[in-house]
Amino acid sequence: MASNHVIFIHPDGTSAAHFGMARFVKEGPDGRLNWDNLDESRVYLGHMEDQLTGTSNGGAVTHATGVKVYAESFGLEVVRDENGDPVIDSATGRVVEETLVALSGKNQTIMQEAVAAGKATALINSGVIAEPGSGAFAAVVGQADVPEGATGFSAFPRGQFAEITRQVVESGIDVILGGGLVNYLPVGTPPPAEAIYAESAEQLDAISTAANIRPDTNLIELAESLGYTVVYTEEQLNAVVADSSITKVLGIFANEDTFNDTIRTPEGGIPGFDENLTMTGTAPYIPSAPTVGEMLAMGQAILERNPKFASGSLTILEEEGTDNFGNINSAAGMLEALLRTDEAIGTALDFYERYPNTLIITAADSDAGGLQTDDAGETAGIFQTNPTGLDLPDFPDFENPGDGQEGVGTEAFVAQPSESGNTYNFDVAWVGQPDFAGSIVTKAHGLNADKLPVTVDNTDIYRAMYETLFGVELSARPVPEFIPAPTPTQDTGNVIFIHPDGTSPSMYGFGRFASQGPDGRLNYDLMSDSGVYLGHMRDRLVGTSNAGAVTHATGVKAQSGSFGLDEFGEPVVSRSGLRGVTILEEAIAAGKASAVINSGFIAEPGTGAFLAEVENRSDVTEITAQILESGVDVILGGGEIHYLPEGTVGRFGEEGIRTDGRNLIAEAEAAGFTVVYDLAELQAIPEDTTKLLGIFAAEDTYNDNPEEQNQSLGLGNYGQFFPDGTPTNPPTVAQMLAAALPILSADPDGFMVVLEEEATDNFGNDNNASGTLEAVLRADEALGVAMDFIRETDPNTLLITAADSEAGGVQVWQPTPFGPALPETLETPVTLPTNPTGMETAQNPTDGTTGRVPPITTFAAQPSLDGEMGNFLTAWAGTADFAGSIVAKAYGMNANLLNSTVDNTEIYQIMYQTLFGLNSLPDYQDSTNEGDELIGGDDADVLVAFGGDDTAAGGLGADIIYGSDGDDVLRGDLNSRSAQAGIGGNDIIYGGAGNDRIGGKGGQDTLFGEAGDDRIWGDDGDDIIYGGLGNDTLTGDDNSGGQGRDTFVLTVGEGTDIITDFEVGIDLIGLAGGLSFGSLTLNNNTIRVDDEVIATLNGVDTALLSADSFVMI
Repeated sequence: MASNHVIFIHPDGTSAAHFGMARFVKEGPDGRLNWDNLDESRVYLGHMEDQLTGTSNGGAVTHATGVKVYAESFGLEVVRDENGDPVIDSATGRVVEETLVALSGKNQTIMQEAVAAGKATALINSGVIAEPGSGAFAAVVGQADVPEGATGFSAFPRGQFAEITRQVVESGIDVILGGGLVNYLPVGTPPPAEAIYAESAEQLDAISTAANIRPDTNLIELAESLGYTVVYTEEQLNAVVADSSITKVLGIFANEDTFNDTIRTPEGGIPGFDENLTMTGTAPYIPSAPTVGEMLAMGQAILERNPKFASGSLTILEEEGTDNFGNINSAAGMLEALLRTDEAIGTALDFYERYPNTLIITAADSDAGGLQTDDAGETAGIFQTNPTGLDLPDFPDFENPGDGQEGVGTEAFVAQPSESGNTYNFDVAWVGQPDFAGSIVTKAHGLNADKLPVTVDNTDIYRAMYETLFGVELSARPVPEFIPAPTPTQDTGNVIFIHPDGTSPSMYGFGRFASQGPDGRLNYDLMSDSGVYLGHMRDRLVGTSNAGAVTHATGVKAQSGSFGLDEFGEPVVSRSGLRGVTILEEAIAAGKASAVINSGFIAEPGTGAFLAEVENRSDVTEITAQILESGVDVILGGGEIHYLPEGTVGRFGEEGIRTDGRNLIAEAEAAGFTVVYDLAELQAIPEDTTKLLGIFAAEDTYNDNPEEQNQSLGLGNYGQFFPDGTPTNPPTVAQMLAAALPILSADPDGFMVVLEEEATDNFGNDNNASGTLEAVLRADEALGVAMDFIRETDPNTLLITAADSEAGGVQVWQPTPFGPALPETLETPVTLPTNPTGMETAQNPTDGTTGRVPPITTFAAQPSLDGEMGNFLTAWAGTADFAGSIVAKAYGMNANLLNSTVDNTEIYQIMYQTLFGLNSLPDYQDSTNEGDELIGGDDADVLVAFGGDDTAAGGLGADIIYGSDGDDVLRGDLNSRSAQAGIGGNDIIYGGAGNDRIGGKGGQDTLFGEAGDDRIWGDDGDDIIYGGLGNDTLTGDDNSGGQGRDTFVLTVGEGTDIITDFEVGIDLIGLAGGLSFGSLTLNNNTIRVDDEVIATLNGVDTALLSADSFVMI
């Protein structure tokens, strides 16, 4: 019997976007929550036996038993007839149930088995202890327990709080901590005096006198008879922890939940909307109650002294506030609940440090409210949602109200500063009040965490816990098998970066449900490594398509408007230290084959930013020209009008828009490109093709409109018509990739592909559900092509995929089990209640296959392993890009480098290390726009000082240092004003704008003053010094001479440089910009070109100089 420990934390209703909100407020976008620091990340699939979205009770039963159950289950299984339909009791009209057999083969939950095995156990909830996330681990109730005539919540097995609470008390669990005093006491019973939050029996009776809520017997007295010490406040719990004799504790910390999703007033209960919390002065949580983090810390302390602890322990913890506040769309309440969840995860991590034979695992079962975050002004705004693209007065765009700190339209939330020094306002959008299938991520840490499947089914949570707790391996659900990538055979390899712009797990879930069924697996699901992706910019929380692409291409944060230039108009310095050079351009320079592929026009940022630098992303003709001129081998996408000059009509019947007169298609043909225009031509290219240009649309290959507008135009999601009316037949991005790979893989030096499915973003921003579905499946098809290449052709290849933001925030919705299943066709619109204020509730329209205008055809889910899964609709948070729930994935060579939480800059790093070697990147630091100090180490560093008067010192390695705006102090090695001799790396320093002080220190340095009146010292070593624009003072050594053979570089038009320590016969003067010795006039101590003095040599008569004192640069 294993003596390991398991802590399962269930932050009900949460997604990666929810935790993103908490990260922004608590740590800032560059900070990390405890959740972020858990070792493993997996996309979680939470469907039930009979529906796509997990219910709180059914999901908890699955976590507790390892088997799928019907949506209403609270520990029992429905009996089905020979057709698979539920058997109905004719007397009650309710389904007939039978005993549930867990995956272990026993009629017990994992908690019940742990109790029976003599392990230390704890059950913790911020809500009533009967909440499913805790109650379903210790209790079984069914349809037979529902009172006759019950309606509403009480008509479901999960609503039988009194019976569930009784079973929890009798379960034998050692530590039980939560809320729900009302569920422990019979009607009319005064509360214990120690329960300071409870006023009277009348107060409790006002909450409820219903039989499903109030027990027949006093369960507190029952608990005490069973040996429990009962406490009611955090203070009392602390006192119990201090008493080492106590090992059984029951904590009841609130009349109902410890959170206030319902506010009790003399007139009755009102919902805990942000507005009502503010109006009544009510905090989101009851002050006297401990947080779940505090409950966990104190509960573990009690367990650790229990003799049973030596046999192992199991703790089940639910933060129910995340779900309840999510379901009433209370952003402030949700934030507090998330922070409390994360505190509990931190407590669990502390426990793991003491007991490394511990598995920590977290998972929700559904996505409460479909929360999204977006950059905002001072107050929360409005999100335009689900347009039709047509003038339909009965179907206007939905104005989705955004949440601020106190509700709709109030002061925006404020994020902590990022590492770039910026602070950010943001607001919250909700898709609606229901639970959605969502974008759920399981996180795990410690023992056996790395054994989780690459995509986690809800049944796998039980398997991981059971195998850790009991040392018994259980069979997995028979879903499509993960195929590991073959082992690489080289130290460097190829890179395929696939950027399905705007995608999230919920979007892939949409694709999975419609194409494979919930037990099927997309290619995305079968990639080996996953990481929650953080996509903020220097100046925004939400990544823009252009700046996100710049970050992927250069490995550094860019400002939101960037297309290869920084905020001062200079080319971005890449993570490798090269200015204005992307990873794809480095690959080309290294002789590697290359390709850019896009379903949109090729100048789209997802491809264009890897090969072009412009001031504005709208300059598509210039971007297209730079791509063609870049040396890239394969270009496949749309955008014919960007290649052609005005007056020239292209293959697709539209006139070019170039104003420079250039015909880039003709230029491409002259440069040796084979040019193709449709799928048939692409698949018929000669086998000896080495350079390929595919142009498959006048602009995009897809039709970037809402579905209603496309229908009115006679257009599908993809493809248009030639002037003669025949279809254009563009290839998919998968077909483009399949055509490119044979060309690229012929290069012995390797290759890099950058591929973007842009329609996932554009259709997402249109809130076009059918278009989004087709686009995400096309993106997934491309992933499959790449995975097949790795498995079948070249194992020395990395496939990595990531979006940079989430487009539209799509969610999948079914009304069951709380409403009737959706038919195939709906004759009236269906809306979801969204962001209620207490005064009004917005209504968010849902989408079917043809949009939101009736008649609406619902989407059909493919069957699961258990049978039919019904129909569904989609709904959206807005047309904006959101920070979202993005999960990056990797497969093949170096896929293991993908961290469980991955910054957008890390995508570049993984690709770079695959192309050029694991130790190929220097260390990197950059600054804020204030005056900062950047200090490198002994290895090679890249230091980039942005705005402000900065000090940067590289340390003793071979460093590259960039100044920028401001008067900077830049030192190649040690951060000292003193001269340095004998040690130091060979550094390159660029001063940038401003009057800078630059010291090379030791080593053979190359120093550039650039703009401004700079003072530059080469110090020790043979240095090359460029003054640049401005009147600069150049000192080769340290004013004493004799420390190296230095070269001072001069040119015209850049001011007069003063050279302070030129040594004739040792130092050299470099002549740049076409200068020659014959063009110079040497007079006294000056060097002239015509009437311009370009240099003054202190203490040197230039008559002593000869042609040997000069060198051409």
